[in-house]
Amino acid sequence: MSFVNSYQEILDHIDSIDPVAYAKSRNYLSGAVTQLSPYITRGVITLPQIRERLLARHPAKDCEKLLQELAWREYFQNVWFAKGDAIFADLRFPRVDWRHEELVSALVSAETGIDVVDEAVKDLYTAGYMHNHARMWVASIACNIACAHWLPMGKWLYYYLYDGDIASNFLSWQWVAGTSVNKQYTVCQSLINTFSDQSQPHTWLSVEREATLSMSLPSILETHEPFHLSTPYPTLPDLVSVSGTDICLYTPWTLDPMWRTDVSACRILVIDPVWFDRFPVSEDVLDFIIRQGQTVMPDLEIWIGQADALPGFAEASHVYAKQHPTNQSWPVTFDGRELLHPHAVGYYPSFFKYWSTVTRS
Repeated sequence: MSFVNSYQEILDHIDSIDPVAYAKSRNYLSGAVTQLSPYITRGVITLPQIRERLLARHPAKDCEKLLQELAWREYFQNVWFAKGDAIFADLRFPRVDWRHEELVSALVSAETGIDVVDEAVKDLYTAGYMHNHARMWVASIACNIACAHWLPMGKWLYYYLYDGDIASNFLSWQWVAGTSVNKQYTVCQSLINTFSDQSQPHTWLSVEREATLSMSLPSILETHEPFHLSTPYPTLPDLVSVSGTDICLYTPWTLDPMWRTDVSACRILVIDPVWFDRFPVSEDVLDFIIRQGQTVMPDLEIWIGQADALPGFAEASHVYAKQHPTNQSWPVTFDGRELLHPHAVGYYPSFFKYWSTVTRS
């Protein structure tokens, strides 16, 4: 799939997924991953929708692993809703061994000497995507070997990801760093070789996995640099006043073309600088968001600014929006989230506890 697709193309792709192949190979860089993450992140498709289409074509037991992985996303969203800005600091197990709060130069320049990692970073810059296993390897090297704080490194990765979801990204970094669960995720060369198509020998990472937590800092990881990235906002035509009209407002994470189709309304994607200045994205990412939104909703208009600054907003007849952590301050009528597991909302300190509640039900 190319990243920008019509709604029907996305649905057809869901229907083509082999959940058994996914379960067997998802950890391999060449494995049968779903390629759905950009559309899940942008809200074009919902998690219950994916589940329904999978179960319509496959036995439930064949879908277990894929549905569990989808639940990870919902779990992270629940944590964000419950904890708010607390997810941007060490959540449960603060570490005192951070060497710095900058970017690891060798990682961001793709010059670590670990070929698979360097290629993954180069692909990130050109394709806006990185395999989940490679993300974990990058985070482990950054946080648990170089001891760089996860937040700036997480912002760097997020800047380039087409599927950049704030909760999934930063809480995944915390999971690897051991600040949300009391265990750091480790990586070594043999692990990377196992799950990639390369067999690079004799690198500075050719040690036992747990030894990486006590190894001396490799000289290649010593240099670090500040984070200076910003969102390049496009220049757009002025919007006409929405006074006296019904309006449906979308965030870059709630671009569901099936939402509120019964309402004759002006449909506007709000790109709020409150979030995009705080967590910048690249020009390619912003372009993807806009193009994907307008592909599934050709009449979608774009507004860069806060929602209540829309021309005529105060005089609009009705204003609707899907609930999301980034729009909680909007003075609108919210529609709730579509959940895989509505009986397991709220904060759970670990995915294990969350999943135990899910499976008991």
